[in-house]
Amino acid sequence: MSYALLSYEDGPTQLNTLYTDSDAPTLDAVKSYLCTILAKSPTLTSSHIQTITNGGISATVYYRGLDDNQVVCYIVSEHVALSPFYHELDKYTDTLVSSHMEDPKPYLGKWYYVCIEYVLRVIDYFRNDLPSLLFIALSRNNITTTSPDHEGPQIVRDTQLFISACSLKELMYNTSVVFEDTEESPMIDFTSKAVHYESSTFCVEWARQIESDGNPFSVRQALEDRKITANEDMNTFRRLLHQAETDHYAFYRGYEFVKMHSNGKVLYEMLSHESTVYSLDKLGGLLDVLQNFRIYKESHPYNLTSPER
Repeated sequence: MSYALLSYEDGPTQLNTLYTDSDAPTLDAVKSYLCTILAKSPTLTSSHIQTITNGGISATVYYRGLDDNQVVCYIVSEHVALSPFYHELDKYTDTLVSSHMEDPKPYLGKWYYVCIEYVLRVIDYFRNDLPSLLFIALSRNNITTTSPDHEGPQIVRDTQLFISACSLKELMYNTSVVFEDTEESPMIDFTSKAVHYESSTFCVEWARQIESDGNPFSVRQALEDRKITANEDMNTFRRLLHQAETDHYAFYRGYEFVKMHSNGKVLYEMLSHESTVYSLDKLGGLLDVLQNFRIYKESHPYNLTSPER
């Protein structure tokens, strides 16, 4: 992995190297690709991730146009799934842009450690309570933390990135909307490396999938895959409840779906948040009825014993 900060002040087809720790063949391949882009458009304004193959060189690169005709590149010298880290890389570059560093080399040199390897550090740090961390990442908004006395603030930032990577909010909500949790906030205790909250079968299986994988790219892809699965299940549950507005059997199927689902409580909580955020009174009413029905069913199980004759 390497970085490069380039400029094209002398023309759109000539890239000058300002800072880099990349080997020359890989950097030349990246420059050649960017020159073809700049030949079509005089400026680079947005960020992209591209796999490059040139003269026997294979690389995956995140690149983004900056002010003053500059381009920042984060390079991995192989074909890897860098796309799941898109938001992390964007935020990291935002800091580079906003801080106006006189010497950006130390910051650029840490991009892989900060943006990629954090997933492995968090998994190792919270290994015993990883299912609970995944559960609150999916379902909660407000989280209480304790400061790590000996680890320093890096693990806190890592955990924030990890929770954001696992959260469904970007898939479900307008992220400008802020909603409040009505329940007590879960506690993440960095001092004792503990997460004081519940979990689910879904999250236990998810944790098993990623905790033994030492590859940050496959771990991050696994996080995305599980999020997509959870979101698809959310859509199924939401569709059943919308059908239940006119179909009582759909209501019962919704109840059975969330009751038997390995992640049922998360599905219920996320739709409850959605009904509150967007003032969906009918959805909220159905969820209240479903919750009351669930409580009743649990407190009044069917008596399957044959009556005495």
